Amino acid sequence: MPIILENVSFSYSKKTPLETSALREINLRIEKGEFVGILGEKGAGKSTLTKLFNGMFKPETGIVRVDGLDPSSREAKRKIGMVFQQAADQLFCKTVYEEIAFGPLNFGYSKKETEQRVYEAIEAVSLDQTELSRDPFSLSGGEMQRVALASALALRPDYLVLDEPITGLDPIGKKDILKTLNRIKEKGTAVITVTHNLKGFFPLLEKIVLLREGRIAFQGSRESYLKKGFEPLPPIASMMKELRARGLPVNLTVFTVEDALEEIMRLKSILLE
Repeated sequence: MPIILENVSFSYSKKTPLETSALREINLRIEKGEFVGILGEKGAGKSTLTKLFNGMFKPETGIVRVDGLDPSSREAKRKIGMVFQQAADQLFCKTVYEEIAFGPLNFGYSKKETEQRVYEAIEAVSLDQTELSRDPFSLSGGEMQRVALASALALRPDYLVLDEPITGLDPIGKKDILKTLNRIKEKGTAVITVTHNLKGFFPLLEKIVLLREGRIAFQGSRESYLKKGFEPLPPIASMMKELRARGLPVNLTVFTVEDALEEIMRLKSILLE
């Protein structure tokens, strides 16, 4: 079963002079195994939306269900792995091992089962076993991001929710995290990411959810998103949109350098005829 939101609205500081509507009439369905990008400007409601998935927030109106369960229930929380934008915000144990083992032990798994899950998780994120005895706060930003990701994966969640997971990482760190997330998705886990970095994520996205002022302005495939001209866009797609605006009949669904080059060569051959 999927994550389902039906007519969901949410406000901060309800019934006070500071009341702010964050989400309005959200209808959304996320299937297992999907790679979903949640896009939108700052304040559009992206992070608020993800916090409804695991019961951190409760909807003001409407229904949220995770595989038919209330997201605040213990079983639903086991199905959702959360990774925050700043990995350090969710790290608190003395060693990397304790950090990754915390979730399984908290859910009652044996020490033997927990150990198996820890080693499985560090393999998934390409962390070396020698890192397990280290203080998480002695690690680099990229390494801390991997530990936070491994901590979420140790529960073998059906849905992995990430808030700007490659922000602040160097190019190699970004590339490695993207490869890791793609492997996780290929094993059947839904990956749901809030991101501004379309250059890195766009090739992986199977479904896009665009929020504007707390409402869903678009949800659908990557190709449909490009055809309809929504923004933000990855750099190559933005260039193709500009070329179209200047009267050149380019394909607006192009978003990779290789495809853009092929499209330009195709256009050149037409113009030279």
